[in-house]
Amino acid sequence: MNISSLVLAIFQKSFLPFLVVIIMGAIFVFLNKKSDSKDEQSNTSDDYKHYVKKNYLMSEAEHNFFKVLQEAVEDKYYIIPQVQLSKIVEVNKYEYQKRKYFNRIDRKSVDFVLFNKEHFTPEIVVELDETSHLLPENEKKDIFKDNIFNNVGIKIVRIKTAYEYDLQEITRSLLIP
Repeated sequence: MNISSLVLAIFQKSFLPFLVVIIMGAIFVFLNKKSDSKDEQSNTSDDYKHYVKKNYLMSEAEHNFFKVLQEAVEDKYYIIPQVQLSKIVEVNKYEYQKRKYFNRIDRKSVDFVLFNKEHFTPEIVVELDETSHLLPENEKKDIFKDNIFNNVGIKIVRIKTAYEYDLQEITRSLLIP
């Protein structure tokens, strides 16, 4: 047996299990993708039983603050709770890595947005900072949101949760005359 046939024999013995694993993985991925696309196309009545109505759009703290915010704003703005960032800011249309930057705002939301009543444009974002905002990972998210809103020219106001809110203080922090 010469060296080349010995190398070939070793290669075949060690490569064959590797090749089998690769092929099995590819088959698994293919079947999984096919299964996912079937699920998306299926419209049986069983498909809808997995969903239930949420009882509340806002947490109790957000709901309590919302009432105060309504008083502070009076009828000057529309107040919309739980707005996704991607609904009020967008990636620059000339950005060549548009998907990358969109993914950074996708599935992120803010507590309240005050919209101009005439043009329904976002003017002020209000974030109610509960204790969870003190966690380091949430502080980073808050800084990210602050920087985006400062960059696009939307005022962001952060209010710490409280048992009671000072209506005049809230009004002042929003700069509403």
